[in-house]
Amino acid sequence: MGDLTIRPINTGYVTMIPKQYLYHHSTVKFYPNASDQEEEYPVFAYLVEGGDKLLLIDTGMAYTERASKYHHHGSRQPEGMAIAEQLAKIGYTPEDIVCCSCASAAGKKKITLRIGSGHSETNPWIAAVEDYFVPTVSERVANETDYEIEWIKSYGGSVITLGNEIQGIQDGLVDIGCSILVFEASRLPLQTMVYCMPFSCSDPQIVAKVVRQIYAEYPEFTTDYETKYNQKFIGIGVSDPYGLYSTKRITSLEDVNGMKIGAAGINLQWIEGSGAVGLQTSLNDTYQNLQTNVCQATIQPTHSCVNLKVYEVAPYYLDANFNCVPFNSLTVNTDTWDSLPTEVQNILAEVGDGYLEYEADYISKVHAKDLEDIVAKGGTVDTLSEEEQQKWAASLPDIVNNLVKSLTDAGYKGSEIVTRYYELLAAEGVQQVRDWNLNL
Repeated sequence: MGDLTIRPINTGYVTMIPKQYLYHHSTVKFYPNASDQEEEYPVFAYLVEGGDKLLLIDTGMAYTERASKYHHHGSRQPEGMAIAEQLAKIGYTPEDIVCCSCASAAGKKKITLRIGSGHSETNPWIAAVEDYFVPTVSERVANETDYEIEWIKSYGGSVITLGNEIQGIQDGLVDIGCSILVFEASRLPLQTMVYCMPFSCSDPQIVAKVVRQIYAEYPEFTTDYETKYNQKFIGIGVSDPYGLYSTKRITSLEDVNGMKIGAAGINLQWIEGSGAVGLQTSLNDTYQNLQTNVCQATIQPTHSCVNLKVYEVAPYYLDANFNCVPFNSLTVNTDTWDSLPTEVQNILAEVGDGYLEYEADYISKVHAKDLEDIVAKGGTVDTLSEEEQQKWAASLPDIVNNLVKSLTDAGYKGSEIVTRYYELLAAEGVQQVRDWNLNL
C-alpha cells in the first residue's frame, strides 16, 4: 500500500452555538471563553486516496432545506457543494467510491434530534433529561434498532424560551422539548391545575404516583398536546417542594406582611391575601432580584435555588408545605414524530414514560441534602407549623373553586377531575390543610 492522502471536502455550513454544541455539559465550565453566540462552521467529508480502494469518511451534510430542518437551523449547502458535485470537481463519481464509512457505528443510520428547554441543566428536571432520558434513548436505539441518535441540545432558553416553549415545539424550533408548565398556564389550564391547589402535597413521590394515575384516568391531560399544539406527549415530571427563600427570618403568616415576594406566573396566587406584594419573577433572575432588593423573598423549587446559591442573598429558608406540582412535560413535534421509524417512536414513548419515576426519585433524594447544604453554608431552615399553614391557606381567596369553574368553562370535567386529585392524595394518607368546600 502506498502513501495515503486524506482530502477534506467541504459540503456546506452549519450554524451552531459552540458553548452548547462543541463541549459536553459536564466540561463546558472548563472553557470559559467558548462562544455562546451562533457561529457558522464548515461540514467536511474526508476522501482517503492512495490505497487499494477509495475510502470516503462520511458523506457530509444534506441539502439546505433538510439540513436546516433536521440538523441545525440556518444550515446551508451552497450550489456545487453537495458531495457528488465536489467529487466531480476532482475527477471522481460516487460509483468510484468502493468503501464509504459514515460516522454511524456498524452501518447504523443516523437520526438527529434537537432537544431544548427554557431552563438550564442546573435544574433537576433538566438534569434528569440529561442523566436518564437522553442516554437511555441513545443506548436503546443503538442496541435495539438499525439507527443511532445524534443529539443537538439547546437548554437555558437559547432556542425555546420560558413561556414560549410549547409554541417553539409546535413550530418545530426543536424536535423534543421540556416545557416548564408554570409559564404555560394559558395554553394548558388542565395540566397546570395543581398550581391552583396550594398546600395539597409536598412529597414528590406521592405527587408522581397521583399524577400517573390521574393522567391514566383522564386522557385529555395528554391528548391536548396533540389536538391543539402539534406535539406528541411522551412524559411528565414533578417539582421538588416549593420553598420560601427570604432576606429575613419568617416563621408565621404575619411575618410576610408588607414584603415583596417574587414568584413565577400562577404561583403568585399563593400569597394573595397574605399581606405581601407579589412580583412576577423566574428562577433565571431570582438571585439578582434578591441581591438588588427588587424583592425580599421568593417562592421557588428548592434544589434549583440551591444550585443558584440563592442562600447567599436570601439565607432564610421556610418549608411552608406550599406544594409539589406536575412541573414539566416532554413532548415531540408531531412532524418530527411522524418522520421517525416506529421502533424509535416506541423507545421514545417508553423512556419518556419512565422519566416520571426517575425524576421524582432523584428529586426526593436531593431535597434532604439541599436543606443540609443551606445550613452548612450559613443559612437557616425553618418549618411552618401546621397552625400557621392553616392560617396561610385560610387567607387565600377561593382559588380551588375558581379553578373548577375555569376548567369547566374550558370544556373539562372540572369538579370531577379536581375532586379526583384530592381523593388520590387522601388514598396516600395526605390530609388537606384547608377544606375548600368544593361546589360539586
